[in-house]
Amino acid sequence: MLNLGLVFRMAIPTTLLGCTLIAQSTVAPVGNTGKLVSTIAVDRSVYFPGEEAVLTLTAHNSGSAPLEVVSPFSAFGCFGLSRVSPSGSLVPLFGRPVCPLRLVEPAGSKMVLAAGEESRVAVSGDDLWPGASASTVPGTPGYYQISQGVSGASVVFRIAMPRLEAASAVRIHDIVYNDPSKKREVRVPAYMHVFSLRWNNQSFLCVALSPSVRDKAVATDGAGNVTGVGVPYRRIATLSGPISTLAGTANAQDNLAIAWMDAKGHGQTVLVAGDRPNQTTDGVQVGLDSTFERVSAANTQQFTARVAGAANRSVAWSLTVAPGSPAGALAGSVNAAGVYTAPAGVAKPYAVIITAQSQADPSRSAVGVAAVQPRNQTALATAVGGSTFAAKSPTTVLVSFGQ
Repeated sequence: MLNLGLVFRMAIPTTLLGCTLIAQSTVAPVGNTGKLVSTIAVDRSVYFPGEEAVLTLTAHNSGSAPLEVVSPFSAFGCFGLSRVSPSGSLVPLFGRPVCPLRLVEPAGSKMVLAAGEESRVAVSGDDLWPGASASTVPGTPGYYQISQGVSGASVVFRIAMPRLEAASAVRIHDIVYNDPSKKREVRVPAYMHVFSLRWNNQSFLCVALSPSVRDKAVATDGAGNVTGVGVPYRRIATLSGPISTLAGTANAQDNLAIAWMDAKGHGQTVLVAGDRPNQTTDGVQVGLDSTFERVSAANTQQFTARVAGAANRSVAWSLTVAPGSPAGALAGSVNAAGVYTAPAGVAKPYAVIITAQSQADPSRSAVGVAAVQPRNQTALATAVGGSTFAAKSPTTVLVSFGQ
């Protein structure tokens, strides 16, 4: 399981919608693949260590005729995971692209999309990153990129390190199983974990998504910052906070009642059903034509944003200098048309984060990275573990972010 501070475990069924498989090929599917509008969508732009995420792959035929392609939902579609370094370069976290083992379709499967048709599928991180573990994948805060080689789609997200405010391990029904070696029934104490995390002047109430045999799930450093969480979890509420106390109880059906009190003595209780809530990527989506570009000092780069699911397709652009940048580093500027201008006089490479925020739904945005370079520095090719993904014609990448 991937545990770099982001755990990809889907809470929605891995069902392929609107996909037609064919037994014979009548056109060249590999050549047609570049005509797809491919999407990787995640449900947040910022995750906490160990937090569950929803990753959805989408293929859209924007043409006026049916299109036969190699299915991006098969094990043929390999993925790369990279960290955005303080210098603005992509650092692969795996020696080579990772090819899913248990996706919806066999490797090399073909599909036909009718004109204007769209298909999507949710994918588990256990499928995407087989064999990954905390010992091989760093859990450091920062910006990361997921890319799919067969489609060229990519998405950028951030891992932040919140502070633990309060936590409670709620005892639920024991886990019971038959042990063949002991020839008897074994009962193991089980817990559900609830906790409050503080980040960016807000408190977030979090709940584990499945029972655990641990009576403590959240690991922190000496300053109380969260370094890892041993169970998948999800935020269920945003609180004004700070939270001073937190407690939980479970009924006979293992549904939770969570009570907390803030620093001013105000209390509140929320009920949480034992079943996982479903996630969806419907609604407004925002996408960038590219999520990573190298830009020399004083040069410009066009970023194009597209908004789907809303009549108002306007976006608001903003810039942030990425953590780890040199002291005094400037972000540059971006105009209303998405033209980014890098600052002049750049002495060392660093990263600038570009955000396109939907004006129709401000909770939806897309994130890109401008790797700012000194003017005399030669651009470096981005490789994934010694092998590179084949160059593809530009594709539109729609990225759905929920805050």
